[in-house]
Amino acid sequence: MQRIAIVCVATLLGASALAAKHKLVIDGVVDDAAWAKAQVFRDFVVVEPYTLAQPTHPTEALLLSTPQGIAIAFRCSQPAGVPRLKSRTPRDADIPGDRVNVFMDFNGDGETAYNFTIALSDSIQDATITNENYYSPDWDGDWQHGVAQTDDGWSAEFLIPWTVASMKGSGTPRRTIALMFDRVLGHSSERSGFPAASFTRPRFVSEYHKVEIQQYQASAFHVFPYISTSYDLVGNAGDGKAGADLYWKPSGDLQLTAALNPDFGQVEADELVVNFDAIETFFSDKRPFFTENQGLFDLRTPDNGLLIYTRRIGGPRDDDGAGAAEIDVALKLNGSALGFDYGVMTAQESQYASDIGSLFYAQRLLRTGENFSVGYLGTWTDRPFLDREGLVNAVDGNWRANEQWAVTGQAIFSGIDQPDGDKDGAGLWTRIDYTPNPAWRQELELTHFDRELDFNDMGYQRRASLNEAEWTGENQQTIDDETSLLRGKIWRLELQARSNDSGDRLPDVLVLDHTLQFRDGSEVLLDFYRESSGYNDLIARGNGLVRLPARNQYYAEYESRRIGRWQFELAGRIYQEGLDGYASEARAELAFFASDTLTADGSLSFTDSDDWLIWEQDTLFARFERQQLTTEVNLNWFPAPRHEVRVKLQWLALAAQDARPERIGAGGDLQPSTDVIEDFTVNNLGLQIRYRWEFAPQSDFYVVYGRGGFIELQDDRSDFGELLDAALSLRDSDQLLVKVRKRF
Repeated sequence: MQRIAIVCVATLLGASALAAKHKLVIDGVVDDAAWAKAQVFRDFVVVEPYTLAQPTHPTEALLLSTPQGIAIAFRCSQPAGVPRLKSRTPRDADIPGDRVNVFMDFNGDGETAYNFTIALSDSIQDATITNENYYSPDWDGDWQHGVAQTDDGWSAEFLIPWTVASMKGSGTPRRTIALMFDRVLGHSSERSGFPAASFTRPRFVSEYHKVEIQQYQASAFHVFPYISTSYDLVGNAGDGKAGADLYWKPSGDLQLTAALNPDFGQVEADELVVNFDAIETFFSDKRPFFTENQGLFDLRTPDNGLLIYTRRIGGPRDDDGAGAAEIDVALKLNGSALGFDYGVMTAQESQYASDIGSLFYAQRLLRTGENFSVGYLGTWTDRPFLDREGLVNAVDGNWRANEQWAVTGQAIFSGIDQPDGDKDGAGLWTRIDYTPNPAWRQELELTHFDRELDFNDMGYQRRASLNEAEWTGENQQTIDDETSLLRGKIWRLELQARSNDSGDRLPDVLVLDHTLQFRDGSEVLLDFYRESSGYNDLIARGNGLVRLPARNQYYAEYESRRIGRWQFELAGRIYQEGLDGYASEARAELAFFASDTLTADGSLSFTDSDDWLIWEQDTLFARFERQQLTTEVNLNWFPAPRHEVRVKLQWLALAAQDARPERIGAGGDLQPSTDVIEDFTVNNLGLQIRYRWEFAPQSDFYVVYGRGGFIELQDDRSDFGELLDAALSLRDSDQLLVKVRKRF
């Protein structure tokens, strides 16, 4: 027995030593013995521009399934004479240099994919891709990465844990995934990939290459407690908060995410926006709870709608109180069973019991097949302060008939219970994509939203009452002549015929784009946009139709390649707005790469208009001469690994002068009126200085200083110099925030 025990111990020790020997070390050097068993992919072709030609420099990708996770490696040939661009960037920021990407659909059903990017600088991006090609960088996953360089190229390694996302059928020994590898040459912007798929085309995720790999069981339980303290330098008051996020994944088929007293204070700065339009501004959401496994709930509609808009939760209070609504608790359950993917999400705002906060609930069910998917989404929102409940039910479908044809659609039904009368609405839309060959693609989209459709309580809806037929055609031309400055051209034509649900003709639209792609990586876009005459039924906020004349717009944009330490973009636009006037806009962006760890960029945009039309009240409008200046400066510094300093300064100034009052007259035509309207100015300033230290995986220490202010002055004719002097003294908010979030 003793001899047997010794043999067993020796066997276990030997197996342990063998496992340790073959365990991957993710350092970017593709030399571990385990890589010898990897699947190898070498058939890369150029996919941006979409020429399908042989890449300038070859790339090799390796795929390996391990108990640690799914491992991917790249070997990139790049001789010493070819520029290597490797500036550090913040996580999820645009990477203006050499990089490699892995796009992975863990279920292989074409519904949701995850993008993992490693730059030559070892900066990273990650994102989710839904609705075939909708890219959202808001999600941050937990995965390992490494980069190494040699004289003749560079290499990168990824290790993506089995717990990074929900995966149905996680109990089987093998699974089929779909993936795409691609590589971008920073100096020329050439993108090569395998297979020949591109996110610029109507079908992307469903075009990935399917492979079968060995599957390993994995589970995870993490708690992310946080503590934050802030000091208001305006009110001379401090505040502290504590709470936790919980993440439990007993298997790939089930995941529970919870947030208790979450801190959704901004460590990410939104862009400054001054909106005089009837349609609200859309903002993305970086809050961890709402980005984790959110792809199942990501249902989009034509006209840039979204059935679940997570910024509604913890957004502006219904009682118009100061600040955003606080959230007591939020729960999300994702899983798969019996061939279905399912999800449930709920969140309760503070003071819901006292009829001030709101309650949100959503449920999702999805069935996917080899070339189709059918799903259901239901949402319910209770807003007691407004005595309003909103219910939305939607059925969606996607049929990929073959490589050329794809059909997508939704039926949406809404019901609103409110004091001034209940209303029930419906919407239906379908999109048909036809791609006969790599050079041509066409898309036909038909939409009907009736006048009572309303999914804004938990979603984002730009408008109801819409009937629209939209056709888009695109042709891409490849230029094979190596002596030509151009490597490709793209022509795109879009036609829209629109009316509201009452039969009023909205302006028809024609858009013609022409893109010139140069071999050095630069690009020129030329755009012509025309609206026919027609009614605007939103601008008066329910006070009548406004008839607008036909209007044209001309736009040009040039994006340079990287020139030494510099890169720039220039754009100009001339367009008609108002009733008979013109506006011009010029924009310039400049980036300076001082070193691999220090970059700065800035933008300046100036608009000059002689006929800016805005709504004042009821049937009253004003036409102004407007000048608007928008500036932004960003500085990113990486003093040491995992340490980041960011400065973001934004200023927006607007001067509206020489007001001409108008009122809605017969037939919706605007007529001069005797009303008195004053000139006004708008001044908006935002500054954020942020230090971030990632002291452990998914664990961060933040110190954030933020200051901002907004003021609108009537009967003011200040010039931009005076507005800048005034902006520097704006101080509606002035706050210092310290936050620690640790993963256990």
